[in-house]
Amino acid sequence: MHSMEYGTKNIVFEIERKSKLKNTYINVDTDGVLVKTNDSTTLKDINKMVKNKQKWISKKLELFKRVAVNKDITTGSRLYYMGKSYYVNMIKDETAETITINFTHSKFHITIPLKYSDIELHNTIESFYKQKAIDKIIPLTKKWSKIMSVAPEHISFRYSKNRWGSCSSTNRISFNYHLIKLSSSLIEYVVIHELAHILHQNHSKDFWKLVHKHLKDYKVKEEKIRVFEKLI
Repeated sequence: MHSMEYGTKNIVFEIERKSKLKNTYINVDTDGVLVKTNDSTTLKDINKMVKNKQKWISKKLELFKRVAVNKDITTGSRLYYMGKSYYVNMIKDETAETITINFTHSKFHITIPLKYSDIELHNTIESFYKQKAIDKIIPLTKKWSKIMSVAPEHISFRYSKNRWGSCSSTNRISFNYHLIKLSSSLIEYVVIHELAHILHQNHSKDFWKLVHKHLKDYKVKEEKIRVFEKLI
């Protein structure tokens, strides 16, 4: 384990060496900072690269810290919704038979019976996200379908650990309902991206040209999307 001072902060990073790597890469995610390099790169060169990237690394670490979801949900936890994290208020109700969620006044108010399981709580939160995603994304997809002159055969919603969305060869689009955790502009990017696959089923130049036609700053959106990819 290695470290470097950045202002009042201490950046801790690990080094992973692989002989086949030609270049050095810095990866920042929920697990921290990992420098991937080959056997010939000196520690001095690695430290120099980390130093040059200190501002970027610090920014990424702060962002991951803000968006990370507390898996043990209690009062004071925060859940991510529409681009921001919100306070969770757990309310015990001896008359309640099931868990219910209300998002009001920028807070998640979760009413729970005296006895419940973590699985029940998890499933209720997932159901909340899925319904909100359907309510938000279906109209948005219809809107952009008309603008782009395309027609998806079917739209579905499911949880995926490594995809925000997909479009099959039969033009059936599936969205990860955890998209509802992202901001409206990023959700819109994913919708446009998947609809573009109806006309271009790969990531060819024509595909990106179509995306750019409808979203000039799609590369900025791509960068922001990558930040969340390991959180879903």
